[in-house]
Amino acid sequence: MPLGDKWEVSDPEEMTRILKKAAMYMGASSVGVCKVDSRWIYSHRFDPRTGNHTPIDDIPEGFEHALVMVHEMNYTLMRTAPTYGENAATGRGYSMMAFAASSVAHFIRDLGYKAIPCGNDTALSIPMAIDAGLGELGRNGLLITPGFGPRVRISKVFTDLPLVPDKPIEIGARKMCETCGKCAETCPGQAISLDQPTTEGPTISNNHGIYKWYINPERCFQFWVRNRGDCANCIRVCVFNKHDNWFHNFIRWQVKNLSFLDKFYLRMDGLLGYGKSIKMEEIWK
Repeated sequence: MPLGDKWEVSDPEEMTRILKKAAMYMGASSVGVCKVDSRWIYSHRFDPRTGNHTPIDDIPEGFEHALVMVHEMNYTLMRTAPTYGENAATGRGYSMMAFAASSVAHFIRDLGYKAIPCGNDTALSIPMAIDAGLGELGRNGLLITPGFGPRVRISKVFTDLPLVPDKPIEIGARKMCETCGKCAETCPGQAISLDQPTTEGPTISNNHGIYKWYINPERCFQFWVRNRGDCANCIRVCVFNKHDNWFHNFIRWQVKNLSFLDKFYLRMDGLLGYGKSIKMEEIWK
């Protein structure tokens, strides 16, 4: 559009379809739309050097919706966790976040509307992704998506473009997490809870007040320091971390609709060797 002009959106549903298609072209693996919930927007910035909290300006008025994107990380490299192969897959995921979010924002601005691209900044990504119908919250504190499990990174774009929000979904993740616990058992920092969900987290780094499984961020990061790199064991061993194909989609349907089979599928997951770590040397063969 010429500078100063705006594309008139007569059908927000059609505009939503077009924007999602553009986002997929620009690097998203899956896309959803949510209404902006002020509870998920960061209110303060913390300075670890001084211990001071500085207020952050709110998102400007008119930004009613956000496009939320998930970006798949390489399945094979993630199986090397917690080594540098997994680091590479994570790094590429972050690169895709930046490229896709900025590209989608540019697309929206070219239509004459406003857009704020974000990675992990500005607002909590996982609650927004849940609101946008992209998955459920898992025991490991991560978004569990239908097609990739927790093997994703998340980006989002706030906008005043008229859109139609999606609705939250259930894929059977919460019920499976109640039965499973593999992520907690495999966590080298013992940062994931094996207890029942609660409304109080164990450290000052947690956002209290939501009924869920809380992780211990300090223990998680302490292992990263000892490991001299990050860790994704909780992603590698998750039973939802599978290729997006017809066979696994069939199993996903049963997990979603026939939760009484969860223990059986957990047993099969172990017998078939899913979630086992592989050496980086295997990647090059």
